[in-house]
Amino acid sequence: MSRVRVGIDVGGTFTDVVVLDEHDGALTIHKVLTTPDDPSRGVLAGLDEALRAAGCAAAAVRSVLHGTTIATNALIERRGARTALLTTQGFGDVLEIGRQIRPALFDWFADKPEPLVPRRWRFEVAERVRADGRVEAPLDEAAVERAVRQAVDADVEALAIVFLFSFLHPEHEERAAAVATRLAPHLPVSLSCRVLPEYREYERTATTVANAYLTPVVGRYVANLERALAERGLAARLHLLQSSGGLADAAVAREQAVATALSGPAGGVTAALALGKALGRANVISMDVGGTSCDICLIADGRPAWTVEGGVAGVPLRVPMLDVHSIGAGGGSIVWVDGGGALRLGPRSAGATPGPACYARGGTDATLTDAHVWLGTVRPEVLADKGISADPALAEAALGRVGARASLDLAATARGALRLMQHHLVQGIYAVSVARGHDPRDFALVAFGGAGPLHACGVAAELGMREVVFPLAPGVFSALGAALADTRYDVVQSHVRRWSDLDHAALAALFTPLDAAATARLGEAPAEARVLERSLDLRYVGQSFELNVALDDWPRATPDEIAARFHALHAETWGYSDPSEPVQLVNLRVTGRVPSHVPAVRLRAAGEARRAKAVRVRAPEGAAAEETWALVHRLGLAAGERFAGPALVVDPSATGIVPAGWQAVADAMGSLLVTR
Repeated sequence: MSRVRVGIDVGGTFTDVVVLDEHDGALTIHKVLTTPDDPSRGVLAGLDEALRAAGCAAAAVRSVLHGTTIATNALIERRGARTALLTTQGFGDVLEIGRQIRPALFDWFADKPEPLVPRRWRFEVAERVRADGRVEAPLDEAAVERAVRQAVDADVEALAIVFLFSFLHPEHEERAAAVATRLAPHLPVSLSCRVLPEYREYERTATTVANAYLTPVVGRYVANLERALAERGLAARLHLLQSSGGLADAAVAREQAVATALSGPAGGVTAALALGKALGRANVISMDVGGTSCDICLIADGRPAWTVEGGVAGVPLRVPMLDVHSIGAGGGSIVWVDGGGALRLGPRSAGATPGPACYARGGTDATLTDAHVWLGTVRPEVLADKGISADPALAEAALGRVGARASLDLAATARGALRLMQHHLVQGIYAVSVARGHDPRDFALVAFGGAGPLHACGVAAELGMREVVFPLAPGVFSALGAALADTRYDVVQSHVRRWSDLDHAALAALFTPLDAAATARLGEAPAEARVLERSLDLRYVGQSFELNVALDDWPRATPDEIAARFHALHAETWGYSDPSEPVQLVNLRVTGRVPSHVPAVRLRAAGEARRAKAVRVRAPEGAAAEETWALVHRLGLAAGERFAGPALVVDPSATGIVPAGWQAVADAMGSLLVTR
């Protein structure tokens, strides 16, 4: 029996499951509506149905690879654990002082989000480590005991410990954790020297607190899911997709829950990166349009943009993450009218419950999906193949109510919603490309998610992009990305020092413990399968922020060569550099990976492939009268087969639009390459 891996992605509207055969790359896909009250119900239902469709026994499942929004939603909805903070005397207000960054520069009434730890649960204890790592004042363990007892009496569910300069001298945090574990063994403890051993007190405190806040929530979800998987005879270990795009063992993910805070968008970027390499496209922009939001990421020279400066719902997070730009625009985005009578779209979404009005699940608000159903660009018969009932009459009624408030007829309301969506997507791509010095015309647009291929060509035309790619199974592409992702662990250590004070031997000595830590996290992976990637955060002396310089050729690279790369990167990023200025090392980073090796993916046929036919569509652009378009079934296309727009392209997971003036060709991997 072939071994399979299962990829799962939980979205705001749908939960997507793919079953990937590791022997021949055969892919079985399945979508179910997300269950917001308990996402694991949708995950398990989708898993059961997908395995049945694949004819796959539980014993054949080698791994379950899961992109999750559990941590994201807990931060957005403030449903994390009751968390206490133990910190150095005098530093209890770091969370509120922050960086003096206002939510809105000219809005005097804008409020910062409340800290995850209220003032009454922040406990200060006497201890002090100097900036050079020497101990100035020993840890007052009696004060730690009193603080822990007060926290327990307040029924807190998690404890964060953040002491000044603990990344240089972690012993105080370790001893405080030992005291907390002795007095309250049930209380999960997060230490900043483990979560984020970097300088910058505010970011280190905020990230460690977020980890403590999320650990019980993620831990409960993972434990329940593992228990349910075991009941199904799935002995495979569960892995969670991290914000970095790499997979982590569930046990590690429980301890480093904050690393999954932006897990959701990572799967799509991972799949887009793999597709770009397979197509020979080093420059692509991934555009994942789901039911609730759109996630956009720029991949230049085969490398996705990444950052350690991110956040969710006003909570700053300093963890390695793919640099994804998210906007509140998706298929379930609600069409509404503002106080001035103008038509608007999103960011509020109908989600899976109650869903678009046409789904007849209790929703009455018009959504982007309702606009597509009324126009005919999303076909009820196609949705019916996926087990979704869509009633155009309900879509028309909902759009009519909105149009009446804006003094617009049905056609203008539906087309206006699509134009608003296109505007939001164009602005999102502009933010990751033009605003950062990249010309989108040099990139191919990889469009996926349930609604991505519907809007991709219009977006590309407005930006002057010449090529759009509809990948295989675009509606479940993020779940496929989870199934294709590498195992990955990131290790970082601050070491602030002038570059001129370091030589090659000193750098090698600093990397040695990080290499060992990354290798240990990879566990039982064979030595020949492990890959270690090293990089440095460098800046000019006196700067506040640094740039990450990759060391792909370590240990051959010399300090002078590394400095030259930094100057070149500084010029590329900021438009200038000054090689005469002294350079400073800030952080060393090591990433340990075990690459995923899967054969070329092919979609397992779910029945007889159907040929194209003609359908009537109220075109998104142009006159109100209907037009005749081709309805092309993706699975009926042979490699090399071409067709011209206007056409709707449907497959078991999504619908795409090839407008007039564009043509599409199917490739051997199942992708559609669409060009003007």
